[in-house]
Amino acid sequence: MFNSYITDFGLYKPVSQDSSSKALFGVLPYIAPEVLYTNGKEYTQKSDIYSFGIIMSEVFTGYSPHHDIPHDKDLATCICLGYRPKIRCEVPQLLLDLMNKCLDAEPKNRPTAGELASILDHFFQDLGKEATELYKQVKNIKGIDKNFLTYDQVKSMRFKYQTHPQAIYTSRFLNLSKLPKPGNNTYIFKMLVICFVKISEICQYSKCR
Repeated sequence: MFNSYITDFGLYKPVSQDSSSKALFGVLPYIAPEVLYTNGKEYTQKSDIYSFGIIMSEVFTGYSPHHDIPHDKDLATCICLGYRPKIRCEVPQLLLDLMNKCLDAEPKNRPTAGELASILDHFFQDLGKEATELYKQVKNIKGIDKNFLTYDQVKSMRFKYQTHPQAIYTSRFLNLSKLPKPGNNTYIFKMLVICFVKISEICQYSKCR
């Protein structure tokens, strides 16, 4: 059996830079809103939990987070306001709830690393037990999938998506300032995305509220 490890969630900085400097470096979609808001000054283990939640969304969908929009200050603003990667596929509700807890705008509402490990281990055990809720949810989704495309067809489609030319997935200096205080304002995005409003326009709308 192989063990997987996720590393390098910490804030990246050039080797030449003073370690005490608070300049913000990283890959924007994976950075927690409180880190963006404080420009790197408020970084805790709970910030890593947020990053783990983003990776969960990537595993669920097969899409890189926010792949279809520019990774700029508008996106940083929206992340602080509660905008999160879209889940366009069926996912067991228990896993979806866990992901959303990891992505909560309030760090204290996210699970600790120990709690997360315990929950995931519990889920792993439940997958082999027919009486558990997770097993039932997974089985139900598999039943739904039979009526649509095969797994290989869906996987092939997912990994052929186009990435926006300004979506950047390498660590870089992020010159961000005057971002809104983080909050779980998902209702703003649900209302405006339905109306096909662009991310930049949503951000402007949110700033006026």
